[in-house]
This record gives sequence, structure tokens and C-alpha cells, in this order.
Amino acid sequence: MECLKVLFLLSSVQLSRQYLLPDHIAPSHYQLRLLYDIDPSTNFSFFGVADIQLTVKKSTSKIILHAQDYMISDDKVSVVGQKEVPKVTGVKLNDTYNFLEISLDKDLEENGKYKLTIPFYGNLVKGLDGAYISSYTNRQTQKTEYLISTQFEAISARKGFPCFDEPMYKATYSIIIGHSKEYTAVSNMPLAASASENALEDYWPWDVVGKRFRKERSSFVWDQFAKSVPMSTYLVAFVVSKFSHVVSPPELSKTQFRIWARGDAIDQTSYAAKIGPQVLSYFEKWFNVSFPLPKQDMMAIPDFSAGAMENWGLITYRETALLYSDKESSFLNKERIAEVVAHELAHQWFGNLVTMKWWSDLWLNEGFATFVSSVGVSAVEPTWRADRSYAVENTLSVLSLDALESSHPVSAPLDDPKRISEIFDAISYRKGSTLIRMMLMFLGEGVFRQALHNYLMKYSYSNAEQDDLWAELTAASLRSGSLTRNITVKEVMDTWTTQTGYPILTVTRDYSDKSLTISQKRYLSLGVGRTSQAWWVPLSVLCEKDRKSESESVQWLGDTEGVTNEHRYEHGSGASEWVLFNYNMIAPYRVNYDQRNWKLLIQTLTSDQYTLIPVEGRVQLLSDAFELAWNNQLDYGMTLQLASYLKRETEYLPLYTGLSALAKIENVLKRSSEYGAFQKFIRRLLNNVYQKGGLALKRIVDGDDLNSVKLQTTVSSWACSVKIPGCEENAIDMFNDWMRTDRPDENNPYVVPPSALRHGIPLYSCVNLIPVDLRRTVYCSAIRRGGVSLWRWSLARRRASNVATSRDALQHALACSRDVWVLAQYLEWTVSDGSEVRRQDAGNVIAAVTRSATGYYVAKDFIYGRIQEISKAFNGQDRRMGGIIKTLLGQFTTKKELDEFLEWKKLNEKYLSASKIAVAQGIENARVNIEWIQRNKRTVVDKMREYSM
Repeated sequence: MECLKVLFLLSSVQLSRQYLLPDHIAPSHYQLRLLYDIDPSTNFSFFGVADIQLTVKKSTSKIILHAQDYMISDDKVSVVGQKEVPKVTGVKLNDTYNFLEISLDKDLEENGKYKLTIPFYGNLVKGLDGAYISSYTNRQTQKTEYLISTQFEAISARKGFPCFDEPMYKATYSIIIGHSKEYTAVSNMPLAASASENALEDYWPWDVVGKRFRKERSSFVWDQFAKSVPMSTYLVAFVVSKFSHVVSPPELSKTQFRIWARGDAIDQTSYAAKIGPQVLSYFEKWFNVSFPLPKQDMMAIPDFSAGAMENWGLITYRETALLYSDKESSFLNKERIAEVVAHELAHQWFGNLVTMKWWSDLWLNEGFATFVSSVGVSAVEPTWRADRSYAVENTLSVLSLDALESSHPVSAPLDDPKRISEIFDAISYRKGSTLIRMMLMFLGEGVFRQALHNYLMKYSYSNAEQDDLWAELTAASLRSGSLTRNITVKEVMDTWTTQTGYPILTVTRDYSDKSLTISQKRYLSLGVGRTSQAWWVPLSVLCEKDRKSESESVQWLGDTEGVTNEHRYEHGSGASEWVLFNYNMIAPYRVNYDQRNWKLLIQTLTSDQYTLIPVEGRVQLLSDAFELAWNNQLDYGMTLQLASYLKRETEYLPLYTGLSALAKIENVLKRSSEYGAFQKFIRRLLNNVYQKGGLALKRIVDGDDLNSVKLQTTVSSWACSVKIPGCEENAIDMFNDWMRTDRPDENNPYVVPPSALRHGIPLYSCVNLIPVDLRRTVYCSAIRRGGVSLWRWSLARRRASNVATSRDALQHALACSRDVWVLAQYLEWTVSDGSEVRRQDAGNVIAAVTRSATGYYVAKDFIYGRIQEISKAFNGQDRRMGGIIKTLLGQFTTKKELDEFLEWKKLNEKYLSASKIAVAQGIENARVNIEWIQRNKRTVVDKMREYSM
């Protein structure tokens, strides 16, 4: 076996090496000269020249780099050295690996310096990666306007220009962009100069360019940008557009901030213009490292694949992630914008200044940015309690996904660059963030931040891997004595980053004294754990009468403890008092107690003293109880009794947790005859809290309190879904009032007259007012109960809206229809060019239809029958393809459905080849659902009926 294992490892290494560039040559500087014609009549033609300064590390007669999706002028490719001039004897493009191989007539000398020149040309396309064309309608002229944007992460810089497209190849950049004078070009660095002479004349004279562009040279300008700092190819960016911009107040940051958007959306940039520089200034203090660039541009792109992209000095965003309207964007939209802006600005240090060596350590970028975004948002919006809410939401996401056998380690080995997109998931982002928070908590913030400062300074403008970070954290902890038990950060953290999954701790108390035993094993949704896996687990323990535990130092369960023998632990609770582990959610693990301790916890939760258990502790208990009951490690009667306390819960996070756990049960019951019992149970659970605000009152109470708003919107959505009397009726009344207005696009929102407020007139009595925070629920409820004419009217409102977040709410609601042919048409638009659904939104539309009880059947047929067209539509967007399939599989509840999928999968493997992780996770989720139906459905339905009486 060992021999076979070694052979397998060797073959994996060889396989991965063939996808990587040989390390004989490294670039030090790129001069990029690019010339674009943003005109559909000339098919968006472009010309370019890449001059790359090279350093030879090992003598070779071949230069290999990346290029894709344009033509190379082979006869113009040249190499110039300090002494001799090697002759180019061949230029060959390998489409499998996107390698551009340049053969020379003699070896390049080791340590020699050379300049490689590659002229290229082609046509830009409408897309979502590389250098691509986006478009929008100018609302004043009603004309289509086009722009060029870039999305080079992870391996699409090669689509923009010939380059060494791996993160370890850092270089400086001097960029010149030629474009029509009607447009403005922006890049990573400030504009240094503009000229009227063709900067590409030595390779692309205007008599050649003019034939393609069919325009005069005098109508073009060439913008030259300042030389950049050293950076990886995926961070290069430029946008050529007719956008407008605003400049942030200079007192907010010494770095100049400009926020760019469509001219008719520029009034939606004020919030980003305020918080962007505030967050950047705070991060400079928090990291104790200055932002190294003189400016920071942030742009809202109409067509954009991700939420945003952290390009150094030029961050690009979806419109929904940057633009905020006081009248039409919800409080949750505002929170999302703050989170995304903070996330991208955190990347300026983690990712841009210090970059992972290879994509296997993507979590060093994304995990840190996800965690530090909560730090930034907490600084600029302290009343939101982002530090706590983000920690809870991230941890719950991790506990769900990482319980699958088909999950992957945080530090994920990659044997094929085409699979890089698969690890841009909750493991890299959310588990990474959760583990970073864990380190801060067990090391202490002071030690943690000092280590980060040292790490950032040591590896500035360079690359690092996780062991480099562990070394700095260990050194800082040794100086402070913050890490107990004579262990290193690497020993602790490798158990969390190199292993898939997380542990479940089984806690069994000895009630004759104040002791208990702990065992650990990997937790899996299918309930089978491997005893060979173990973790260094930080233990935060709270005893019922001892509130001082919250400030005590962290205790540890070692990776050899509680595995083959139970680990003994002393505590301070009496026989009639509870013990609670992980009360502050310091780490992602589950806890199961003996029945007596569970009952003691439930006794407190279901009493007026439930707040004795901290908010995070209540979250942990709800999440653990429901999950353990799901796979029969805890009785559902006990779990539902615990959940019954939610009738008096006033905090958003525990209520959100309980409803999220119940949503998992709803998902497997919603198409069954027993769904009514589930609805009745939820109605009993939510009726009291529902009456206090939201749709029950047709208004938001305490609208300045984000967590109160979240609670009201969540409860209102559930209330309409489970048919709490009056909920859908109120939603439909509000929607009908909106429909009856003469100018619905101007009268939603309706500005409340000051006189109404002065005279105490209730807000909900003002005609046409649908509170922005309730609109998603109101729209969905009305469309679900309405007919085709209402659906078309809503579509017209979406088309007319100038606010992306408003369009997004209507787009989601359109999937709530119960008309099969309407849903079929909606799905058709996701694969049709120029339809009502932009390509960036197509995946979300398909997923939303798939999740609905009616739409599931329509979507399943659509996916099975149109997979070739779906694959073509999502070309280069493998994550979206994987997400669609995973969503479909998540709805399965019968073996017949799964068997049907597996047969279909055999015939369509080629369309799923880049989504293997997502598909495997979806299949496992389906099996989990099917097993639950067989084992627990009857028991749970009976218990819900019992608790609903």
C-alpha cells in the first residue's frame, strides 16, 4: 500500500507540474500598450503590444508564458538581450494549458536580462472574465452604451495580454491605453500623461489600425498611467467607459478616493464615498501598515461575475455591492455594501501586498478579507455589531458545508488550474475567516495584530504560504506567553487547515463531583466519523453560576486527547446546574451532552432566565441540537422543546439560527402532504414576535436598529410562507396600492409627507408606501398569489428601475410565480443573449426557481434538457454551473430522483468536469435528505403536531 501511495503522490506532482510554468524565467516589468475600439460595428477590435522585462534563472532556449483568446503576430515577436540578440525560431500556442511557447536559436544566459516583445490583436467579447465588454442603457438617450472592464482573477489575465499568469510572478506595470476621446480610462495607478500620437505605431501603424477601426487617429487619445508597485497578474485592472465619478472628502483619508458609476446612477455613490476612505484609514491603523498607493478608485460595473474584485488601486464591483439609494435600497443592502467594501479594502494588504504563492492557499486572501471586513464594518458602523453577526453567520455556514465527506481542506491541494474556481467557496472564505477569528481569540488581539504587522512587513510585495504566517504568530505568542501547553501555532492550526471537516465533542458529566469527560471525532452529516482525525480544540466553558469564565484563558483539548480515551475536565457547576461549551463560538465544532445536561440547559432556555445563556451560546445550542437530531444523535422531542423557547426570543441571531435549522426540515417537507404540519408548528412559534412589527403592522419598527430590522424582515418572510393570518393579505394590499398609482416607478418609494409625521398619522396609512426592507417579501407574496398580468407588471417595474438593488429584489420575486409556463419563460431567458436576465444574474434566477415548490419541476426539466446551452452560457463561470447543480440536488428527497440524476450525469460529464466538488457535495446532500426522510420524517411530523396543539 505504501508503495502505491508514493507512486500516486509522485504522479499527482507530475500532473500538477505540467499545468505550471517552468521556473526558468521570471518577469520583472511589463510595459503594456493597448488600443481599443469600443464599437460593435467593428466587433470591438483591439491591438496590443506587451514588452516584458525578463530575468533568466536557468539557461533555456524556450520562453513559456500564458496567452488566450487573441491572435499573436508571430513574425513580430522578438527577444532583445544586453549583449546578443537571440532569434525567434518558433511561436506556438498550446490551447490545453494556454501556454505560449517561444523557441529561440540559442540559450538565454543564466542571470541574463532580456526584453520580450509580443504584438497581439483580436476582438473583445461580452463576457464576465478577462478583458470584456459590458453594456447599459443610457436612461436619457435610451441608447446602449458600452464599456471595457476586466476580471483577471484567477487565471484570466492571460485573456487580456500575454503574461506569466501565476500569482508568484510579481512584476511592476506601465500601462498605456488608447481609446476614443469620448471615453475615460482608469487603471491601477494614477494617470500620468495623455498624448495624441499612436503609442503602438512601431508595431501597429495607423494605416493598419485605421482599416480595422474605420476611424481617424485624431479621434483617439493614448493615456499613460504611472508605474505600478510589484503585483501579481490577477490584480492588473483597467476600465474604459463614459462613467461619471465623485471624489470622497479629503479629510476622511490621505488616499484619494473616487467612486465611479453610470452617469444616471452617480447619485447612488455617496455611502460608498463615505465609508470607503473611513475603512481604509482604520485598516492602516489596525495593521500598522500604510496603504502604498496614492489613490483608490472604486467602480460599479453593470455586468460583473463576482460581488467585487480587489484589483490594487481599482476595485471593481457589481452595482448591487457598491451603489446605495436612500429611497430604494434596504438596510440589508446597505450592510452588504459596507461588508463588500471592507472586504475588498482588506485585500489591499492580504492578497495584494502579500500574496499566496499558489491558489492552494487562497484562504490566506479570502479568509483574512472575510474576517477583517467585520473589523472594518464594526469600526465605521459600531451599532451593527458586525463582529458578532458575521462570526455567527460564517460559523453556521461552515458547520453545514464542512460536515460533508465531500468538503475540502482550507488549504486545498490543486492539480489543475481549471479547478481553482471550485475553491472560491464557503470553506476558503467563511471557514478561513472563522479560523482567523479563533486565532485572535486564543492569542489575544494585541499579539495577533503584532504578528500580522510583522508578517505584512516581512513579505511586502512578495509571496507567502500559511507556514510563513504560522511562524510569525508563534514568534509573537512566545514573546507574550499567550499560547499555553508549549505548542506552536502551526501544530494547532495545521489540524484545522490541512484536514477536511471539524470535530464533535461528546461531553459526559459525572454528577457526583465537578468533573466531566470529553471525546472527539470528526462530525459528518451522515453520522459516521473517522477516529483517525483529531484536532487541537480550544475550549471555552461557561458554568451556570460562574459568569467569570468568559474572561478566563482558553483551555485546550489536544489532538491526541479524547480520541482513543476520554479526556477528563474539571468544572465549577453543581449537580443541578448546567455546563455550556463553546458559549462564545470560539471555534467551529459541535457539542453533544449527556441527557441530564441537555435538560438543564433546556430548562433555563424555556424559562424567563434564558438570557443567562449568552447570545452566541444560544446560537450554538440551537444549531447543535437540530443537527444532532437530524442524524439521530439527539431526540427530536428534546430538540423541538428547546426550539419552543424562540417564542420569547428578542435577539435576531438566535432566531435566525433556529429558523435556518427549521428551513432544512422545510426543504424536505415542502413538496409532501405533511407540509401543513410544519407550517402550523412555525405559526405557533412565530405568531407573537410577528405581531410586533414588519408586515403585521405594514411598517418597520425601530428602523435605525439593523438587528431589529433583520428580525422583522426574517419573521415577515416566514410568516407569509407559513400562512400566518393577515400576512399575505397585508402584502397584497400594499402591492395593489402600488399598482393603482398613476406613476408606479416614481411612487415606490412614496415620500412620507412631513405633515403626516407631525400629526401622528401611522406610516402604513400613507398610500403606496412599501417599506424598502419589506419589499422582497411583499413582491414575492403578491407574485405568488397573483396571475400573469401581475408578473408582467412587476417585470416592467424591474425594467424601469434605475437602482440595481431594487431590480435585484424584483428579479428574486419573479421566481415566486406558480405559473409553470411563466417560470419556463423566465428560465429560457437565462440562456438567451440580450434577454431580460443579464448573464451575471442567470445563475441566481435558475437557483431561485429551482428552490420553489412549483419551480423545482420546471427547473429540473430545464437543467436536464438544456445542459449544453447552460454550459455555453456559463462558459468560464464554472462556479455558477456547480452552484446550479448543487441547488438542484439539494431539493431531492427520493432515491428515484437521485438515481435519475446519476444516470443523467454519466451522459453529461463533460459539462460538469470543472464542478466536481460542488456536484459531489450536492450528491451527498441528496443522500442526507433521503436518509432523513426514511429515518425521521414520521417522528418529526408527529412531534410538530404535538407541539402545535
